[in-house]
Amino acid sequence: MGETFVRRSTAAMLFLISVLAIVCVAMLVLLLAPDWRPNGSHGGGGPTDVEIVGSQVGSTTRPPRLTAGPTTPEPTEPWEKKYRIPRATLPHHYDLYLHPDLDTGEFTGRVRILVGVTQPMDYLVTHIKEMDILSTELVNEASGKSVELMDSFEYKPNQFWVLRPKTILQPGNYTINLSFKGPLDGHIVGFYRSVYTTKAGEKRSIATSKFQPTDARRAFPCFDEPSFKSTYKTTLVRPSQGYIALSNMPVEKETPNMPRGGLTEVEFQYSVPMVTYLACFIVCDFEYVETKTQDNKNFRVYATKDQINRTQYSRDIGVHILNYFEDYFEVDYPLPKQDMIAIPDFVSGAMEHWGLITYRETSLLYDDRGSSSYNKQRVASVVSHELAHMWFGNLVTLEWWDDLWLNEGFASYIEYKGVASYETDWDMESQFVVNDLQRVFTLDAQLSSHPIVQEVNHPDEITEIFDAISYSKGASVLRMLENFLGNEDFRLGVRNFLRNNKYGNAVTKDLWDELEKTSSEKVKVGDIMDTWTRQMGFPVLNIKTANSGKIEVRQERFLADPDAVSPNDSKYGYKWDVPVTFITNLNQNTKQLWLYRSMGKLLVDKPAGSTWIKFNADQRGYYRVNYDEQMWQELIAALKTDHEALAPADRAGLIDDAFALAQSGRLPYDTVLSLVSYMDKERHYLPWDVVTSHLSSMARLLRKTKAYSYLRKYIVNLVKPHYDRVGWEDTGSHLERRNRLNILALACSNGYDPCLNDAYNKLKLWTNDANYFIAPNIRSIAYTYGMRKAGINEWDVMLDRYVNEVNAQELSKLREGLANTKEDWIAQRWLLLAQNETLVRSQDYFSALSSLAAKPWHTHIIWDFVKNNWDALVERFSLNNRYLGRMVKSVTTRFTTEQQLKEVSSLLFYTFYSYHIKHSLIRSIYGLKFAHLLAGFSATFLP
Repeated sequence: MGETFVRRSTAAMLFLISVLAIVCVAMLVLLLAPDWRPNGSHGGGGPTDVEIVGSQVGSTTRPPRLTAGPTTPEPTEPWEKKYRIPRATLPHHYDLYLHPDLDTGEFTGRVRILVGVTQPMDYLVTHIKEMDILSTELVNEASGKSVELMDSFEYKPNQFWVLRPKTILQPGNYTINLSFKGPLDGHIVGFYRSVYTTKAGEKRSIATSKFQPTDARRAFPCFDEPSFKSTYKTTLVRPSQGYIALSNMPVEKETPNMPRGGLTEVEFQYSVPMVTYLACFIVCDFEYVETKTQDNKNFRVYATKDQINRTQYSRDIGVHILNYFEDYFEVDYPLPKQDMIAIPDFVSGAMEHWGLITYRETSLLYDDRGSSSYNKQRVASVVSHELAHMWFGNLVTLEWWDDLWLNEGFASYIEYKGVASYETDWDMESQFVVNDLQRVFTLDAQLSSHPIVQEVNHPDEITEIFDAISYSKGASVLRMLENFLGNEDFRLGVRNFLRNNKYGNAVTKDLWDELEKTSSEKVKVGDIMDTWTRQMGFPVLNIKTANSGKIEVRQERFLADPDAVSPNDSKYGYKWDVPVTFITNLNQNTKQLWLYRSMGKLLVDKPAGSTWIKFNADQRGYYRVNYDEQMWQELIAALKTDHEALAPADRAGLIDDAFALAQSGRLPYDTVLSLVSYMDKERHYLPWDVVTSHLSSMARLLRKTKAYSYLRKYIVNLVKPHYDRVGWEDTGSHLERRNRLNILALACSNGYDPCLNDAYNKLKLWTNDANYFIAPNIRSIAYTYGMRKAGINEWDVMLDRYVNEVNAQELSKLREGLANTKEDWIAQRWLLLAQNETLVRSQDYFSALSSLAAKPWHTHIIWDFVKNNWDALVERFSLNNRYLGRMVKSVTTRFTTEQQLKEVSSLLFYTFYSYHIKHSLIRSIYGLKFAHLLAGFSATFLP
């Protein structure tokens, strides 16, 4: 409602036109430019995370134009036709020597790869990327003689180094000897240099690595695919003074003054078999704290000297969780040591390099004066996730990237068990509902989602599946599976899977087979779980009272857009085998029945005398539930009478389902608000976290409607008693401290003056006195909402504190504060400053832009910046960069006008060749349609 919104029919027509335009331009460009590749480069550069080339973002006046280029000959040679290495060549072992030069920013090295050839071959290939091969030799191990080569060369489109012998290679073992050099600078994946500044102001350099999924080839020539597992004998060169060298295995020996004076060669022990992306090489000047595992193995945590005092918590929880997983899996941790290290420049949250896990500083370091409860839980969860990978992903590795979820989905679920074993009062099992289950519902309710098991046909597609579907949906369906299978049957099946596939590779079916064998109820795990993993989306169960007095349960695919048409492209017909669970007020013990995809409906006996029935008990099923009006009213009455009769996870699930159903047109908003009215009694973190998320989203989308002011009043009236109750004192349990942020954020963001005044007063005291202490749990609120009332003086003080801060968690809070100025010119200043990589690390750049875009008064600034600097952003980060796509999405999902829709469609038109950008913008257009629907319900808030 309101003239600023696009009609639904208009939005649909614009979307259709843009899609047709995409198809037409795609066909034209592909016809005119056969050499053009989806990754935007003629050299065949594969997908990476954030790649930094050091250039500053410039200015352009329009989106990039696609032009025809020279014709590329049709591929004829086998290494041109196939992007994967032939299965007839198997790398058994690497002897690897690497010398990173921290002064020049380059590295040199040599490698001997022992390769087994299983059938006659007239060529061999290894992967390389952005390195120079200095010498090539092929040796026949049987004779010990060199094999004469016809040629050796780089084939960039497939990132291959090709060796062509003059005679056919017969089956046997061969050694490929290569020497090479490459850059440490210009990227933060592969082998790279990270620079940090000490508290004393000294700049220090380290060399470190991050390879997953396809960047080991940046560090050394290798067989860079997950199906190839090899052993390693690694030697690293470090400066003799002040530096150490780390790798997957412990140090075996050190040789001073080699290869020359002032340097030391560090040789590491022979490794276990592992895939290339798990190898890790670090030369640094860090210190460590240590303890011992239950098997008396060293467990160490490394950090810079200035931050080493912030490693105790990750050390203590880390060794506990490692021991816990060893007992849970009943499989020994296989390496002789376990290190964890905080890297100043790190593109991901962490990476599970075997025996040497690397982390972004925010994901490993913690202290109670500088870190919030959220920071503490983040450290605990990431540490647990990465240690789970030591078994699931490292000991047993996916066969190909189709089954990435076997690594990430499992680690994302089992991490909760690890944290819960140490932090027993955090209610981690219930927190899963708001952190993973409800989070991924939003993505999976779109037509642009994808199945968990997603076919990967080209390396450029690999990074696409590192998303919430592989992680959170994978975790969610495993949680559901454990629930209907039984905890012990699930654990035993996982144990057997690990034992039977250790040091090898596996596919999804291998896990299902082991779980079927251990199922005491002989559950057909594969048949059931294929409906959840091999088609996208999920069902909503429609519940109503039947004429017989029984309860009728039917399923249909849930789509967030009520106008979307679900295509008939699934062999399961978008039906699922659903474990239907429920509880009643008479019996809190969960009952379970099955609604199979072949069934039209399920009839459930409602216990005599029950006043309410709640389906999807404890929110363990991967589905939503909608009730008929009478049953909704029964649940609402139950919450108003005694909300604690339902567990926190059930209350949070009811609220989230209700809002999602209303947004999709399946439930009136007055039913939702009636449900939420019980919140005046609610004290638990989970329901408040859900309410905060949904009300904040509604406020954002209704901001330009008449309903907005009334919605703000409604929110303030809802939260005011709780604001008075919780106050600003940082007291209470872990969950109470986290919930205080929800209450304060809702109050301040909706203009509650006492909250804004308190935030500003704390910020003012802090800017006037550097020693004034704001508790970490309320610091982000004070910075964020205090800055909205502050001016340039306070902003300048915050910027100065940011420049001199070394704590990465505090830097994140300060960036959020700097983005919250209401002055356009100050926001423009921050936007320009953020381009300076010495001020804002490249790993944090897009989060800085997204923080600005999240403020409605700054969204236009960031959108103009994106449009005007699109070419430069693409040049700096590449179109395959998933963080660029996410940033664009974070901006455009805040759009609600017809003109903005046209601009989104225009950028979509010019960037159809980028999967990340295309799908981000498609989802944004769907987001606009949600805004129209919400506006249609705005009468709910009008007097």
